[in-house]
Amino acid sequence: MKTIDRLIIKAKKKCGVDRLVLAFVYPSESEPGKWIARGDIWNGKPGSGVTYATCTCESVDDALNALNELSEQHPNNKDITIIIDDLEEESG
Repeated sequence: MKTIDRLIIKAKKKCGVDRLVLAFVYPSESEPGKWIARGDIWNGKPGSGVTYATCTCESVDDALNALNELSEQHPNNKDITIIIDDLEEESG
């Protein structure tokens, strides 16, 4: 068992571990009244780049729930920032 544990640790050091590092919630431009939940995922290796996952939701609360599910799939050992863009522009 110790050999397997050492191999897992070695692989994580070499390849990194995907983790959710930043999240956004903002109104959908293509579907009025809906919200986009976007989570940025990074493997912890400098220079490797960031990927992201998005989900279209019915409400801000649904978007936050989607981000919570994403954080369970890609756990982080630190608190992450969730930016919610719910400001409306006034025309006129």
